[in-house]
Amino acid sequence: MAKTTSKPRGSLMRAFITGLATLLPTVLTIIIITVSYNFLDEKIAQPITGLIRKGFSSEIAKEYFWKDTVKLQDWQLDEAIDDSGLPERAGDIPFSQQVEQISPNWLGFIIAIFLVLAVGIIFRGVLGRQLLKLIEGLIKRIPFIKIIYPYAKQVTEFFFEEKNKIEYDTAVAVQYPRMGIWSLGFVTSNGFKTIQEKHGGPMVAIFIPSSPTPITGYTILVPRDEIIPLDLSVDEVLRFTISGGVIVPTDEIPQMGSAPDLKGTGDLSVDSNSTEDGPNA
Repeated sequence: MAKTTSKPRGSLMRAFITGLATLLPTVLTIIIITVSYNFLDEKIAQPITGLIRKGFSSEIAKEYFWKDTVKLQDWQLDEAIDDSGLPERAGDIPFSQQVEQISPNWLGFIIAIFLVLAVGIIFRGVLGRQLLKLIEGLIKRIPFIKIIYPYAKQVTEFFFEEKNKIEYDTAVAVQYPRMGIWSLGFVTSNGFKTIQEKHGGPMVAIFIPSSPTPITGYTILVPRDEIIPLDLSVDEVLRFTISGGVIVPTDEIPQMGSAPDLKGTGDLSVDSNSTEDGPNA
């Protein structure tokens, strides 16, 4: 009786894993975009919009912009709604609403996007890099901040700087956390000179992303001859990690019959290309 009920359960489990592997990349993408949008909106766009509105509401702006340029009257520059009944004052609204009409929320967001783009363009140049070094030198003199900033900068550069792209693209397999258990990771550097001299051979530092959240993981140092370089992209390794090993790159799917199937597992490999079009029928 137990054997007859195990098959439906196994089918349901495989269907659930396939559905999870199909949906998880999309869900994670939405989460990342949402977090990025909220950060840009709350930390940059909204403060910019607030500064613009404060500027338009200042006494200097009222005197030299609203009165001299726009030709507004004093009764149009206060928060009170004029109820005198005069025809020319029928559409009077609080001054703050006028300011909001000419500086909507999306204005700050658009400015924030151009501001981030401008910062990137400026600091990619030679003069920008020199200016950045000067700013970083000042930051590193501030107590407490000088302890956090270098590590935050290293993490950011690891994921975003182009100079780290080649190293980060070097996908490897390494036996970790013990011999006989293989993990996928990325070569990030040549490790420490002291360890290389003590070991008597070249070493490499490997970042092993965690599953299902590859933003965290482990960094280990191993001899170079104990790793297996893999012809895989960053996306392929991350899809394999996030899916818990379900999404296997097409070229890495073992041939049928090359190894015995584990009891109750069947063929759980999912083509990494098939997830773009949905689960296999």
